[in-house]
Amino acid sequence: MEALAPARLKAPPRRLSPLVERFTTNKLAVVSLIGLIALVLIALVGPVVYIRDATTQDYTAINALPNVTHPFGTDNVGRDTLARLMAGMRVSLVVAFYVEALNVLLGASLGLLAGYYGGLLDMIVTRIADMLFAFPGLLLAILIAATFGPAVTQQFGGIGRLLLVAGSLSLVSWPLMARFVRSQTLVLRESDFALAARSLGANNRRIIVQHILPNVTGLIIVASTLDIASVVVNEAVLSLLGLGIQPPDPSIGKMITDSIPFLESNALQVFLPSAALMLIVLIVSFLGDGLRDALDPQSLR
Repeated sequence: MEALAPARLKAPPRRLSPLVERFTTNKLAVVSLIGLIALVLIALVGPVVYIRDATTQDYTAINALPNVTHPFGTDNVGRDTLARLMAGMRVSLVVAFYVEALNVLLGASLGLLAGYYGGLLDMIVTRIADMLFAFPGLLLAILIAATFGPAVTQQFGGIGRLLLVAGSLSLVSWPLMARFVRSQTLVLRESDFALAARSLGANNRRIIVQHILPNVTGLIIVASTLDIASVVVNEAVLSLLGLGIQPPDPSIGKMITDSIPFLESNALQVFLPSAALMLIVLIVSFLGDGLRDALDPQSLR
């Protein structure tokens, strides 16, 4: 009788979503995502585990090579390089994520509204973006940081300086985000699903939130991820010029600047922050490429 009993049907294995499947086929993007998570954890948890102050000077170990006390050595005034690297990565990541948050809130919102409503709003947003595009982006950020930096630092300290640097970089980044979203919205507002929703009596707010926004979210994510690399580099350039984070607070760009005069005696102090900067840029660039391929099926080969 047991042999005649109907066999139990096994439930088919659950498949991942198409987006996750496409993303996981790109091994380099998966490794980059793991690397970005690791960098964030190092920047956040590292200073808690590695209990060394990034600004404390050890005059008995100036320009020291890696040793038990200082695993990555010290700089020209005896500050621990590993502690300063973790603090510098935290600065770069905070600036990058803060800038992209402003880009999404300002650039994506204005681009969405300008592309959907058009008219006077579209003209104003487009002209402001064109005006900002007329200035070299990094030069405008340098001008803002140089003009307002000393006063902001004196009034609000290092946090104020950090927010000023991030705000100046965001000011030159949001127009590009607005253009991306606006151009996509111009196409989507005339699409069949938008026209069908409008014919069924849906108001503009409902169409934007439920139909247009979900279709531009992928574009926003990819554009933000790819822009992080340029933001990290621009923050490092501002620090290299002495317009970014001010001493004694560490920054990757400032670490490179301070260690260049000691290149011959301790080249490791130039190599380590340079390698950290290159690693951040490569990770977010490869991650952005992977997200672009996953969110755009036409890019699959």
